[in-house]
Amino acid sequence: MKAAFINDYGAVENLSVGEAERPGLRPNEVLVEAEFGGLRWGDVMARNGLPSRARPTPFVAGQEASGVIVEVGPEVRDWQVGQRVMVSGGGAWAKYVAAHPALLTAVPDHVGLEQVLAYPVNLRTAYYMIYTWAKVREGERVLLHAAAGGVGLLALQILKRKFRSVEVVAIASTEEKLQLLRDEGADHVINRKTQDYVAEVLKIWGPKATGFQTGGRQEGGVDVAFNGVSGDTLSTDWQVIRKRGRWVIYGYSAGRGRLDTSQFGYDGITVMPFSSIAWQGTQDAAEGTAFIADWIANEKLIVPEIHPIEDVVAVQRAFEAGETTGKIVFKL
Repeated sequence: MKAAFINDYGAVENLSVGEAERPGLRPNEVLVEAEFGGLRWGDVMARNGLPSRARPTPFVAGQEASGVIVEVGPEVRDWQVGQRVMVSGGGAWAKYVAAHPALLTAVPDHVGLEQVLAYPVNLRTAYYMIYTWAKVREGERVLLHAAAGGVGLLALQILKRKFRSVEVVAIASTEEKLQLLRDEGADHVINRKTQDYVAEVLKIWGPKATGFQTGGRQEGGVDVAFNGVSGDTLSTDWQVIRKRGRWVIYGYSAGRGRLDTSQFGYDGITVMPFSSIAWQGTQDAAEGTAFIADWIANEKLIVPEIHPIEDVVAVQRAFEAGETTGKIVFKL
């Protein structure tokens, strides 16, 4: 069967497409004939051996796929041959994927197998960011980095569809992406390549109150910053976050950067370097699952960008460089 492989840890050129053996099926697993595989930042991390290089190479790449169940193990209940599903788990970029039922999400008939890949993982992160971590409230101001990415675009949609008076300034890297963000309701957009986002935010809402002498006043800036890029922005975001504001750091696409909290110690900013992994198995996770199901059933869904799996090297290189928009999907 066709599959994409990580042949060694490191450079994107270590990815390749070739033939793999069809996986065997344990009694408590189902076998899915996959049609599409979704690309997310965890795939870049896995290729680079983060958080661990313990798994011997080569191995089948990919952490999510969608398709149809073609075989069910004898110990499996509640899943049948012919069901359309999404699989969240390692080794997903292959024509056939064996998976435990806990890794499956049912796909409603009205949702394309390519569309569903945008939601169970990315939308969960966006949900946590807004409702569980930052607890965004009506009337607040929000700064959203990488707003045209897989998570960022969904976060923008939640903020503009589910809230009446949240004001969003969205950051992206091209005019095409900025127009997409305007179309999705962003109140302000900033091109990170041609504009100083700190200066632009302070133009929109005025200088923030900061330091010992300003007392409890908030004044300019934003109430919440969502940062999935890190890198140099870890030394600048605090300049636009109001006193007692919230700073959610959920990704490192621009590098890990360095964070010096002494620069804003008098501002009372809550810094949240969070990952959805820590919320697995909680009540918040259950509520997130319900939110995702309702969204998929009732909201207008995005159209992902589809590429043949043979283009995995070029596409993942562009994705890692921040040159893609929205959800990226491979045709398997």
